[in-house]
Amino acid sequence: MFTSNSEHWAEFIFGRAQLGDPRRTNRLVKVASDLAKNAGKSVSRSCDDPASIEGAYRFIRNDSISPEAIAEAGYTQTDELVRQRPLVLALQDTTGLSYRHSVCEELGEVNSGSDTRHSNKGRTLYAHSTLMLDAQSEQVLGLAYQHYWYRQSKQVQQTHQLQCRERSEKESYKWQHNVEQLSSRLETLDNVIDVCDREADMYEYLDYQISQGHRFVVRASDNRRLVGFDEKLFTVLDALEPSAHYTIDIQQKGGRRARTATIALSHTSVTLQKPQRAKAEAAITVNAVVCQEVEPNGEKGKLRWVLYTTEPVTTPEEARQIARYYELRWRIEEFHKIWKSEGTQVERLRMQSRDNLRRVAVIQAFIAVRLFQLRELTQNKEEAKNVPCTVYFSNVSWKILWKATNKTKPIPTEPPSLHWGYYALAKLGRWHDSKRNGRVGVVALWDGWLQLMQLVESYEMLKGLDL
Repeated sequence: MFTSNSEHWAEFIFGRAQLGDPRRTNRLVKVASDLAKNAGKSVSRSCDDPASIEGAYRFIRNDSISPEAIAEAGYTQTDELVRQRPLVLALQDTTGLSYRHSVCEELGEVNSGSDTRHSNKGRTLYAHSTLMLDAQSEQVLGLAYQHYWYRQSKQVQQTHQLQCRERSEKESYKWQHNVEQLSSRLETLDNVIDVCDREADMYEYLDYQISQGHRFVVRASDNRRLVGFDEKLFTVLDALEPSAHYTIDIQQKGGRRARTATIALSHTSVTLQKPQRAKAEAAITVNAVVCQEVEPNGEKGKLRWVLYTTEPVTTPEEARQIARYYELRWRIEEFHKIWKSEGTQVERLRMQSRDNLRRVAVIQAFIAVRLFQLRELTQNKEEAKNVPCTVYFSNVSWKILWKATNKTKPIPTEPPSLHWGYYALAKLGRWHDSKRNGRVGVVALWDGWLQLMQLVESYEMLKGLDL
């Protein structure tokens, strides 16, 4: 999915944007290309000359250009890729973009966080994203939708009053809203499985998905009442005998050490009873897959997932596949990290109005997907060792990369592997495996890529000189 040429990528993603004037579309492609070539830099530092800077800011400040129209062009390209795949995972999640400069005046009255971490002037622009993943190759296809909002003021009503509001008035409606947008564009979601975390465990949302014939995997949060049982959901599921065991590698994060966990897998079908306030069917039936970590001494470990799904689950293999789909949900959190801090640095934007901020944030969201796809090139290290680097590098670029990272070794007669190219780029970006896990950050990878492109451009320029 990764396109090495920034101009070609920008034309592919935004070249068909309907902005009311072809000149605006051309400027969008130019701005996106400049930002893509200089990921993480400000708008002014991404442009080559004063005329490009002026053109970029005129585009960003143009109130006749809606952020939705910019995004729609990118969504359309993702839609085409989705239609070509037999099965696609739609990963949903929410993140907040925090700001503390003058744009906060247009982002409501609610503080973005606790006083210990943010100033009282801090505000948050929220984004609920849907990222599309090829279920077979596990590669990112693109961004399918983003819903933006901010909290205008604090809710002062009592809890039961807030719960009795219409669903469309609740912030939690974002899950259904994103699915509705996908359905309206794609017309059919027969090849799409919606994958959500515990925040989406709402009875009305599950009922909506089932009533529309949609497919989903949702992690359970509430210990619900069941039809036909005196005990609640978690008690019933705890009594199941495991049908299989498997192991997964849990990566190091913060104070958590990396470890290999043994998981007991069980599955069954359950009928959920409607909560009192829910406006939905009296009962809904779903398949439930339970993933429970087992310690060497036989005690239950920390990891425990209860997954609702509409997919058939009659064998341990099918249950394991559902668990794998949920494991892939973490990709959208990685995308948000690349968008916010590791790659495009969207939270460093200093646009002076909310709409200006959103126009640039939308463009950078698609650039973050591109950076993510660059990092995915060698997701499967063993497979990457058997693939020549020429699938993503030109003959000139890989040879220059070789000389830049292996100054004393002769250039090989055959192209080295993609695995070599990945770590050579990281080395060029001054990456060092300090944690001994072989994981390359997006910043180092992108810095290496930019340096390589500069070396290639210098080589092409020198070839044209009559020295």
